[in-house]
Amino acid sequence: MKGILKKVAAVVLSLGVASSVMFSAAPKAEAESSTGVGLAAWALRANREGWQYVWGATSPPYVDCSGLIVSYHGVGGVRVDLLGSSYEWGYVSNGVPRIHGLGLHQPGHVGVYVGSGVAIDARDEYSGVVYHNVYNRSWVEWFKVLGVSYPQNGWVLLDGDSYYYEDGQYVVDTERTIDGVTYSFNSAGVSDMAPPENAYEATDYSSASASVAPQPEPEPEPEPEPEPEPEPEPEPAPEPEPEPEPEPEPEPEVAEVSEPETEVKKEEPKPQEEKKEESKPAETKKPEAKILAAYGSEDAEGESTVLEMQNRLYELGYLSNVPSGYYGGDTVSAVMHFQNDAKLEVTGKVDEATNNALNDENAKSNFRELMIGDFDNNESSSITALQTRLSALKYYTDEITGLYGETTANSVAQFQRNSKITVTGVADAATQTALFSRDAAVNTDVGSTVFGQSGAAVRTMQKRLIELRYLAGNVSEKFDEETLKAVNLYQKTAGFEQTDSMTAEQLEALYSDDAPKSPDYNTMQFGHKGEDVMKLQTWLAVTKYYDGKQTGTYSLAVREAVKSFQQKHGLGNTGIADEETVKLLQAEAQRESSKAGDQMLLKTAKITDNALASLAENKIVMQSPGEVLVTSGNSRDLVRTIVIFATVLIFAMFLSIIFVIELKRRTRYLAAETDISKYYRRRF
Repeated sequence: MKGILKKVAAVVLSLGVASSVMFSAAPKAEAESSTGVGLAAWALRANREGWQYVWGATSPPYVDCSGLIVSYHGVGGVRVDLLGSSYEWGYVSNGVPRIHGLGLHQPGHVGVYVGSGVAIDARDEYSGVVYHNVYNRSWVEWFKVLGVSYPQNGWVLLDGDSYYYEDGQYVVDTERTIDGVTYSFNSAGVSDMAPPENAYEATDYSSASASVAPQPEPEPEPEPEPEPEPEPEPEPAPEPEPEPEPEPEPEPEVAEVSEPETEVKKEEPKPQEEKKEESKPAETKKPEAKILAAYGSEDAEGESTVLEMQNRLYELGYLSNVPSGYYGGDTVSAVMHFQNDAKLEVTGKVDEATNNALNDENAKSNFRELMIGDFDNNESSSITALQTRLSALKYYTDEITGLYGETTANSVAQFQRNSKITVTGVADAATQTALFSRDAAVNTDVGSTVFGQSGAAVRTMQKRLIELRYLAGNVSEKFDEETLKAVNLYQKTAGFEQTDSMTAEQLEALYSDDAPKSPDYNTMQFGHKGEDVMKLQTWLAVTKYYDGKQTGTYSLAVREAVKSFQQKHGLGNTGIADEETVKLLQAEAQRESSKAGDQMLLKTAKITDNALASLAENKIVMQSPGEVLVTSGNSRDLVRTIVIFATVLIFAMFLSIIFVIELKRRTRYLAAETDISKYYRRRF
């Protein structure tokens, strides 16, 4: 029963509130407070007046992206999560509702929708407040800003143009007859003529006032109770002060005493007023704090005030640019950010309190954890600053990209190793604090490579290891397990300590002409390249085990051919061309070449014999010079026979000469290569 009574009471109360709103011109009051149209007009003003972007700022003309919204009557809710504070939102990909003053959100950034497909946002310190097509930027969500009322029905005026709302959105591409007058609305929702001035006052914001923020406000109906605010009137409690009057009850003296008392009473307020006046300057003393540096300040010759302050901001991670000694916009933003974190008055100027807080040993840093996959955006340049610092300390040698990839992670890991910090490759707050400190460890072993590293330095090292046959396969540009095995084998062969890195000294020795070759240099296997591999392919082709191209690369096809040869000759099937396999293959190839030569000679002899036999059939008798007698056959056959015989004879002689030359060259070549190791020693 009690529950029912409560519900009935709540309904009656809500009806009462609604009726009071209707009869007290509440819509007008709502429209004049924080409205979507007002927020849109605020953003347009920021754009036209050229407000500047300053991180953390909310006081025009200095705002950041959320500051542009929050600076409008303090709306928005939780500043760092305006979208999360909203009571209604949707995806921009599904279309932005025709509502002025909606918020727009993308990761790390917010803006304001001002209608007609246009958005405004405080972009960055270089762009300022930008006016752009809403679909030309990667906005993800639209949302209704907490504390802002949006119209449901009626006329609104924005930037001199009239719009008409129905069911929460302004109408477009249509006509409406309102109060007997027909209005046309274009594709942007702008009316062709303005309604009477009092039409704007009738705009209905009632449903919009049902937002999360305004709803609880009706409960403060008891606000009329503040009428008893006159209770503070009893503050004239000084009235009980006249109680001392009874003290002068000594009868005759009362009058005499009362007079001076009244005089004293008259005089007493004077000193009180003086005290009040004196208290005022005490309050104004705050802005009198001495400003050590502000926007535009620059160190003169022999001074370093700004530079030292910037160095400290840089060490704490608030300033991403290298200190220059000039107090620019980036420094203002960094100072404001620090002041906000240190709970100081946010002014962007360095006074004594800010300077003391900066130089405190326990000053708060602004480092966020960075790892592979992170990248800079309009709101942050932390990774660019990290790479720049690593480069200055000679840990990072690649291009500054603003992307935290494997190369950056390897550089961070190397710094951690040198700084005796747990090696993770992740730039946490402790790592960055050490990295940006003035006594950060400089990389004394510049040019070294470390296990896990990737990039150009590793690529060059791998190429050389492949040349010397310590590493087989293709260049991967990553110092992985296989590369580490090759490195350790090289270090052992060259007499260095086996570690998980190659120092600059070891790399220099590796790239020299005196670098020792792999103990298995004469053993060819998958991934190896060179002239010796090309010769191996030739021998395999001559012996009919390989029919591919002669590329000089030990491919999978070459490995399978070697396996087939080894199996046939009882050498196992490792697919590795060791010295025994190579010698046997070379000998068989030489035999096959000799057989081919013999067959060529036999073919040539056969052709010659056939030609001679054909000539013999036409018995030619020489009677005298210039006179030929044919004893059998006709003259035409004789001429044809002579031509054929001459052609065959010339061709056979040509082939024989070519064959003999090639055979001699191969014989000398194969004889010189009987011992492959001799060949390599001569070549290298």
